[in-house]
Amino acid sequence: MKREKEPSFFKEMDRFIKPYKKRYFLSVILSMISILCELLSYAFIGILAGNVFNDIKDDSNILMLVLVIICKMASIIFSNISTLISHKAAYFTLKDLRYAICDKFVRLPMGYFDKNSSGKLKTILVDRVEDIEKTLAHLLPEMTANLFIPVAMVIWMLVINARLTGIVLIWIIFGLSIGMAIMIGYKEKYEGQVQAGKNMNQSVIEYVEGIEVIKTFNMGDNSYIKYRNAVAHHAEYAINWMKSSQLYASLSYSIAPVSVFPTIVIGLIFLNKGNITEQSLFIFMMIALGIFKPIVKASGYVDQLAQMGTVTKEIKGILDYPEIKRNEKSILKKDMICDISFSNLLFSYDGTKNDIDVANLEIKEKMMTAIIGTSGSGKSTLMKLLAGFWDFERGDIRIGNIRVKDLSMNDLNSLISYVDQNTFLFNDSIMENIRVGKRGASKDEIIAAAKKAACHDFIVGLPRGYDTITGDRLSGGERQRIAIARAILKNSPIVILDEATSSTDIENEEKIQEALLEFTKDKTVIVITHKIKTIINADKIIYMDNGKILCSGTHEELMRDCSKYGYLYELTN
Repeated sequence: MKREKEPSFFKEMDRFIKPYKKRYFLSVILSMISILCELLSYAFIGILAGNVFNDIKDDSNILMLVLVIICKMASIIFSNISTLISHKAAYFTLKDLRYAICDKFVRLPMGYFDKNSSGKLKTILVDRVEDIEKTLAHLLPEMTANLFIPVAMVIWMLVINARLTGIVLIWIIFGLSIGMAIMIGYKEKYEGQVQAGKNMNQSVIEYVEGIEVIKTFNMGDNSYIKYRNAVAHHAEYAINWMKSSQLYASLSYSIAPVSVFPTIVIGLIFLNKGNITEQSLFIFMMIALGIFKPIVKASGYVDQLAQMGTVTKEIKGILDYPEIKRNEKSILKKDMICDISFSNLLFSYDGTKNDIDVANLEIKEKMMTAIIGTSGSGKSTLMKLLAGFWDFERGDIRIGNIRVKDLSMNDLNSLISYVDQNTFLFNDSIMENIRVGKRGASKDEIIAAAKKAACHDFIVGLPRGYDTITGDRLSGGERQRIAIARAILKNSPIVILDEATSSTDIENEEKIQEALLEFTKDKTVIVITHKIKTIINADKIIYMDNGKILCSGTHEELMRDCSKYGYLYELTN
């Protein structure tokens, strides 16, 4: 099997880095100036040490000391300015990247979110993207500079004494080669750590979000074991990886940094033979002491860059995921007819079986159509295909003789209001949650919609009324009525109610049904429900089974001609 090529970090991130390339370039230049100042300080210290060794006492020593201080201060100042500029550029890049991911989420099919948990997506959007900041803010300026330092130092040492330089390099290379054993299987190990982190995040989210069910059904022990095991696995994986690397790292950091030891031994021999001066030897010793630090920093960034391959792969997986293709331009006509038709429609979630197989279906404008059937029969899936939640493999869906695939997402969203039983409210005021249905809606419009959805009375009874922040204090039925008020305010010509009153009590359900009948009087209404008694007066009832239309007609016609419908009616009454 051909191994998938690891995506290049800089190649994939180029479009996000490019707008700020001048800032990154400036940070690299300033970082290199900082390093040059550091190198000069080594030179001046070497000269000063040589003067002391030779018992030279004049004003040049004071000058060398002043130059060392100036170079050190300049190095710190330029380094900090470089870091400040690179951090600002990095956070701008991260901002653009997060915007791009969130924008992509809007254009992805809903099926993508069924396959990818909220914990996994949160980890990518927050944690994995945040990891990139370290790479951008430090790798570009600091790795460049830290690669430049050893090269400059080696050239400097070669000028002083080529043979002594070779000895220092052999010593350092020997020490580093031991440490390189850490990189064996690094990619696979890092991917394993990332996966362990994802599993832990998902277990944490599941444990916290499901705490009510866990406590109610005495699942504390079992759920905690799952959470504890995920956390323990993450910790054990990291510890085992560290153990397997510790010996090589310890040996490497014990050998490579002390290149000054062979420098002193061999250097003194060369000094006795007259092959090197005292001043040059001291400069050489200072270089030997300073050369390993930038090498370690640079190798650390190489390690970080290797990690970025995995991070980039995850981000690329989101940004490159196939989108639902729609027209960019609006083609809606004023007062267009909203008849709906399905023809030769095929859809599959996993590509192995047809979850929807509808040869022909007509839904008339400004009529109430009900869709019923057992759980898993395809009722909601069929309507979500109409609402553009997924793309379909074959066939056609039309609204007013316009193909759904030819409509822009804005057009389609303006035509359809979809209210289901999985009510989501933003962590904002009730007023703003209803206003989602119509941007810029006035307070009076929002209150009118709330009254029609039979939720005005309980809202004004709350301590802060419409300014109350939605939270756990609202019941499922109350949250559902707010969602219905949102749909009423939107005032779309097509309304899909997918078990929209399933969480309400009997008294309020009757009020909502009356409100919905009034609200949907001149609209194309599609109701998905298990409660046949609520839709017996529908203009058309469709019975679905295994993704297909088994029968359709009025209540009386189905009671006469469709045995499964009759059985379901008897079962629910």
